[in-house]
Amino acid sequence: LSRALATATVVVMRPLAPLALGVGVAYAIARNLASRAPKRGQKLARGASASSASSSSATTHARCPADDARAPKPPTCERKPHVVKFGAVEGEFRGDNAMNPARERVDDLFWLRDDERKDPRVLEYLTAENAYTEAHTAHLKALETKVYDEIIAGIEETDEDVRFAWGDFEYFVRTKKGAAYPIVCRVERGSKTVETVLDVNAVAKDMRYCSLGGFKPSPTHDVLAYAIDDTGYETYTVRFKDLTSGDMLEDVLSGVAGGVSWGGGVNREVYYATFDDAHRPDKVWRHIMGTPQADDVCVLEEKDECFNVGFGRSSSGRFMTLESESTETNEVYLIDLESEASQQPKLVQARRTGHRYYLEHRGDRFFVLTNKDGRINFDLLMTPTIDDVSQEHWVPLVDSTNAPTFTFDDKRTLESFFACKDHLIIDGRENGFSAIWVLRFNPLNERVEEWHKTVWPSENALVYPSVAGETLRCVGANQVWDTSKIYVSYSSLVSPRTVYLYDMNTKDAKPVKTTPVKGFDSSKYTTMRLEITARDGVKVPVSIAYRTDKRTHKGPLLLEGYGSYGISNDPAFMRTAVPLMDRGIAIAVAHIRGGGELGRDWYEKMGKYTTKMNTFHDFIDVAESLVATGWTQPSSLAITGRSAGGLLMGAVLNMRPDLFRCVVAGVPFVDVLTSMCDPSIPLTTGEWLEWGNPNEEVYYEYMSQYSPMENITSSAKPDVLITAGLHDPRVAYWEAAKYAARLRESVTNGSRVLLKTDLSAGHFSASDRYQHYKQTAFEHAFTLDALGLCGDVRPTWDK
Repeated sequence: LSRALATATVVVMRPLAPLALGVGVAYAIARNLASRAPKRGQKLARGASASSASSSSATTHARCPADDARAPKPPTCERKPHVVKFGAVEGEFRGDNAMNPARERVDDLFWLRDDERKDPRVLEYLTAENAYTEAHTAHLKALETKVYDEIIAGIEETDEDVRFAWGDFEYFVRTKKGAAYPIVCRVERGSKTVETVLDVNAVAKDMRYCSLGGFKPSPTHDVLAYAIDDTGYETYTVRFKDLTSGDMLEDVLSGVAGGVSWGGGVNREVYYATFDDAHRPDKVWRHIMGTPQADDVCVLEEKDECFNVGFGRSSSGRFMTLESESTETNEVYLIDLESEASQQPKLVQARRTGHRYYLEHRGDRFFVLTNKDGRINFDLLMTPTIDDVSQEHWVPLVDSTNAPTFTFDDKRTLESFFACKDHLIIDGRENGFSAIWVLRFNPLNERVEEWHKTVWPSENALVYPSVAGETLRCVGANQVWDTSKIYVSYSSLVSPRTVYLYDMNTKDAKPVKTTPVKGFDSSKYTTMRLEITARDGVKVPVSIAYRTDKRTHKGPLLLEGYGSYGISNDPAFMRTAVPLMDRGIAIAVAHIRGGGELGRDWYEKMGKYTTKMNTFHDFIDVAESLVATGWTQPSSLAITGRSAGGLLMGAVLNMRPDLFRCVVAGVPFVDVLTSMCDPSIPLTTGEWLEWGNPNEEVYYEYMSQYSPMENITSSAKPDVLITAGLHDPRVAYWEAAKYAARLRESVTNGSRVLLKTDLSAGHFSASDRYQHYKQTAFEHAFTLDALGLCGDVRPTWDK
C-alpha cells in the first residue's frame, strides 16, 4: 500500500491518514497487509479574515492582525538560492522518460532540509517558529486546558479491552490512569493468574518517543518478538522476551521495517524486512534464533526502486507469504514452513503491470483476490491444489451444485481476507460503505455451503475485523483457526467503537465491549449521509455529525478530507471530536475522489495521476454546497487534513482562500514537485506510481497546477495552523517549514500562519497518548478561536 502500509509486516508510505476525527483511515491502512479553476479571494481590510465578508452567529471580536506592530514578530527565514533540477541528472535514477535537458527552479528555502535532523541552524529556526506559535496562542492556554480536560474526562483511563484467544491463552490490552502506553496481558486457559506480556510503559521509560510496530508471540507462546521505534522515523529494533522467565534474549534485530513473523520450527526462525538508503523496504530476511544478525539469509530482494517488499504468515500458519508490490503491480512468493525439502520462495505468478493479487491458504487450496481481466474492484478465485498456484489454475468458487458462487460484482470492492477452518472472511466495500462477507464451506467437499454479507446497525459507519485494541492496532483479535466466531468492530461518527462476537453460522452478533466515553449520550447527536453534485456531475458522498440541540443555520462546521492512495476515509467515532460538537460545531467528512470509498475507480481512474485535480475540486464543491444549503458559511467554516490530506488543504487554500475561516494542515505533503523529483528522499520513487514523476514533462506540467508550494499568491487568507514532526520519514519536516514561511509572506490581511513542529516525534505526532490528546486540544483551541467560539479572549498585546 505504498506509504500507507502500517501493519505487522512492513511500514511503507508517505502521506498518511487523518487521525483528528476518526479511525476510519487508520484502520484502512492497518487492514490492508498487504487517490484548476481557482477563484482568488478579494482583498479585504487589514485584520479581516478571507471569509469575513459573511456574517457569523459566533461570538467574535475584531482581532488584532498577526502583522500588527504590537504582535510578536515571526522568525526571519534566511533565503539561499538553490537550483532544483527536474529531469535527467547524472548519477541519479530519475525515471525512464526524464526530461533532457532538465528544467530548473530556484528554491531559496532548500537549506531547511537536513537529512540528519541535527543542523543547529535548522533546529534553531524550528524552535523560533515554535516560540512564535506559542506567543500567538498563549491567550488560548485556558481553553486548551479545558478542552484537554474534557477529552480526558470522557476516557476510562483505566480500562481493559476484549480478551481474545491466542494459542492456549487469552490475550488482552490494559490501560492505566496516568500511564501513557498500553500493557499487553494474558491469562492461560483455566487459570485466573494474569501475566504481563509486555508493558510498553516500561519499555518507553527512557525514551522521548516509543512506537510498537510489531508484536508476535512464538507459535508455542513462550517467546515474544516485538519491534520498537524510538525516534518516529519508523526504523525499528526487534527484541525477544522469554515469557517463561521474563528475561530478554540476546537476539536483537536492528534497522527493521516494523513487522516480524515467526517461521518454521519451534521458536527457530524469524522473518523481517530492512530498508535501502532511501528508506524503501527492499529485503526480507530469515533469522535463526541464537545466531548473529550478520548471519541472516536474505530470502527476497527487490531492486526495482518503485517496489517495496512485505511478508506475513497465512492464517493456517503453514505458509510464509512474501510480496513485492508497487501501488499498481505486485507478485507473491510462498514458503511452505512445513516442508523439509526447501525453504526457497516459490513464485506464484510473475508481475505484470497493473495486475495485483493476494493469497490466503485454507485446506488443500489457496484463495486469490485478483484484479485480472479488468476487474478493478477485485474478484475472488481459488486454486485446485496447493501445488497448482499460478494464474492459469485460478478458477471460480462453486456451491453444492457445482455452480459458480460469490461471483464478481462491480459494486463490491474486495480489499482483504483471512481464513478459518471452515470459513473465509472478506473485508471490503459495497455501494460506498464498508462491509464484511462470510463464506462457509462444506468440510467434506470444500464447496461453498452459504455466503452472506454481515448486517450492522447502520451502513454509514466503519465495520472491520477487530484488532487487539485502539492502542494496539498491529495485532488482530481473530487468532483462532478452528472457530465459527469472530470479533468484529463497529462505530459511526456518533457511536463509540463496539466489539461484537459474530457467529458466522447463525449470523448472531453479540456485543461484548463498547469503548466507554463517559458523559457521552449518543441520543443527543445526529449523523447522516449527503450527496453533493460536483462540477462535472459526479455525486460525492459527505458524512455529517452534530449535536442535535446545538445545530444552527449557517453555523460553525469542520470539514475534513483525505482523498489519496485509494484509502477510504470512513465515518468512525473519535472521542476527541466530542468537545467540538458540544460547542455547536458540526463535523463533516468529504468522501472525495482519490479515496477508495466508491471502489477502485474512485481512485485509479478518477483521483490519481492526471485526474488528481478531481480530489481538490470535489472538496471545494462540497464546501460550496454546504455553504449554499445553509449548513455553514465561509466565516464559520474550518477545514482540516493530515499528510496527503495536508496536500489537499494546501491546494484548496490556494484555489479558494475566500471560502474558509481557518485551516489545520497536519504534516502536510505540500512541496510536491521538489520532493517527488528527488530519488534520494525516502520512498519517492515508489510514489511516482501515485502522483506521477515530475521529472517527466507530462507530470511536471500537471503537478505544477496543484502543488501547493508553487501556487501561493498574495491574497487575503484564513488563519492557518501547520504541524510537523522532526523525524517524519513520510513527509519531511522541511516541507511544513518552507510552506509556513512562503505562505506567511503571501498574506495580505494579517491572518495567522503558525507552524508547530514536534521535535521528538514523526508522522503520527506524539506516541504518548496524553501528549497526543494535548496536541489535539491545542488544534481544537486554535480552531475555536478562529471561529470566534472562545469568547472575548485576546492576546495580551490586543487589549
